[in-house]
Amino acid sequence: MGALRTAIYLAFGAALFLAGCATSPEVESRRQAIEADIDEVLSYELDPAEFGETKRCLSDAQYRNFRPLGDRHILFEGRRDKQWINTLRGRCHDLRWGDVLVIRSFSGMRMCDMDRFHVTDWFAWPWYRRWPWQWGSSWSSGIACTLGKFQPVTEAQVAEIEALLESR
Repeated sequence: MGALRTAIYLAFGAALFLAGCATSPEVESRRQAIEADIDEVLSYELDPAEFGETKRCLSDAQYRNFRPLGDRHILFEGRRDKQWINTLRGRCHDLRWGDVLVIRSFSGMRMCDMDRFHVTDWFAWPWYRRWPWQWGSSWSSGIACTLGKFQPVTEAQVAEIEALLESR
């Protein structure tokens, strides 16, 4: 009886989970249209002498802040008004809820294309994980997301992307 009850609960839980993840065709087509518009904005040709080339890696010293642009792009703000957008390998729903990227990199003090990361907040960091505040067992929460390449962008491109995202 216990195994049957557990199986029923698991099936019911899976059905609820899948129902919560479903999106309507209109919402999905709107999201795809916005993604296509963002891809078009990012395809503008920039002078490599002025803005640099697309990078595979970005060192910790090159950027000072980041902010999400939707659930598929991250803007990295660097020194001397340099900016890069990283187009993630897939959608990362946790981007809008955290303010710290915990990156699992094998490249030392830099993050690179194909590195995985988790989004978290300051209270999930280890120095807050002392008794009685020890809620988790690792530095990360949420799902793992994967970085793409770092593409240089202008202020105008960023403003255009933000306008597209606000038009949702």
